[in-house]
Amino acid sequence: MSHGANFTNARYEHAYTKTSPGHAALITGTYSHLNGITSNRWYDRIRKKAVNSVDDETVQLLGAHGVGRSPRNLLTNTVGDMLMLHTNFRSKVVSIGEKDRSAVLMSGKFGKAFWFDDSVVVTSSYYYSALPGWLETFNHSGIFQRYLGREWIEVEPSQAGEICDRDDAPYEGGVPGIGNSFPHMIRGGSAGQTDSKYYELLAYSPFSTEILLDGARRAFTAETLGTRGVTDLLCIGIAATDLIGHVFGPASHEVFDNAIRTDSMLSGFLSFLDDRVGLSNCVIALTSDHGIAPIPEYIRKKNPRYPAGRVGLGEITRLTARILGGRFAVNEPGTKWIEQVIDEDIYLNRDLLKQKNIPAEEAMKTLKDSLSGLPQFAAAYTRDEIEHSAALDQLGMMVRRTYYPSRSGDVMFILRPFFINGSDSAGTGHGQPYDYDTHVPLILFGKNIKPGNYPEEVSPVD
Repeated sequence: MSHGANFTNARYEHAYTKTSPGHAALITGTYSHLNGITSNRWYDRIRKKAVNSVDDETVQLLGAHGVGRSPRNLLTNTVGDMLMLHTNFRSKVVSIGEKDRSAVLMSGKFGKAFWFDDSVVVTSSYYYSALPGWLETFNHSGIFQRYLGREWIEVEPSQAGEICDRDDAPYEGGVPGIGNSFPHMIRGGSAGQTDSKYYELLAYSPFSTEILLDGARRAFTAETLGTRGVTDLLCIGIAATDLIGHVFGPASHEVFDNAIRTDSMLSGFLSFLDDRVGLSNCVIALTSDHGIAPIPEYIRKKNPRYPAGRVGLGEITRLTARILGGRFAVNEPGTKWIEQVIDEDIYLNRDLLKQKNIPAEEAMKTLKDSLSGLPQFAAAYTRDEIEHSAALDQLGMMVRRTYYPSRSGDVMFILRPFFINGSDSAGTGHGQPYDYDTHVPLILFGKNIKPGNYPEEVSPVD
């Protein structure tokens, strides 16, 4: 940081601060209303099912079984795409991440993407006809298995004790088998076995970042990045920070310890780059796809009267049925008003509305008005408002940047600050348009970048 440009007020300006929209925004310089990536998942009305932002049934996974992945849902070019077009495809773009959506979206249309699938790193037939040799060697090296029986031990317990919440707070989620306080043992469901439980626990530890950065080194070397007299782009998506934040919360010892370890690991990776190509020949950008909300119960512990809580899918479904059933006098048992609720998007059952001769616009407005008046909701908007209104408030403008007509819901809502979307009884999440979710680090380092702290308002899309 002392040698880079640190933008201390970097914030996203879209409403739904999820993984996929964040990665799409930072790598394309556009929000969802242009790039089409509205959330991690959305409801496909034609296929009548929820779809993952990077699922592609026309391609195959390489290195594992399952639905393939590709960037076909991303509708704008990335910085890597433009780089490759500018150099007549002499440049290379390589993206590697623990999450598929992180790696795939950052790779763009023309790059190569690799991501974790439990015990291996995989890619898809969108990128290759067969698994690259270097990746087969990496997957067979035993690197994923070497952490069996390792303990995740706190590096600076005394310092953490001064600034963090208690280590064993009951509202921390924990992961079955790892507990919610240090030390955390990385083990399998069966003694001495690297089974599915082991790989789950590994993902919720800093050790997964070690594997990721080792994979990035292998990819960098195999693809001869930075050594061919042309500019290349390497994207790395670290997911452990997100997963640990979800489970333990931002005030936890685990998040603090992971930050210390990640800083050290990134320092080691920068040394690798310096040895290979020289940092003077690199431009480094460090940022995040979103922030993280405080655990609601942590907020209420600090002030029991402060409004904070959780809103689950079941609650939203029941509220919708009560609101619309009451307004339109349709209360037959089993009436399905909603086709799907995904995150903050409510997709109404248009077939039912047509059958009951209920104008869709009236149903949307009824639901929007009622939700907006409930204490756990800050606002709600209809798709008509988002598409046509010239008088949207600040939250409405943030929703508009998140909205894409064929992928977004009929009614979109925003929860009140310190309310999170989910029915889990512990842990936390992200996805709202508030500072704790929109405010992210943004540090640039490299040739012709003037070091210093820059307090002006900026965004990762800049």
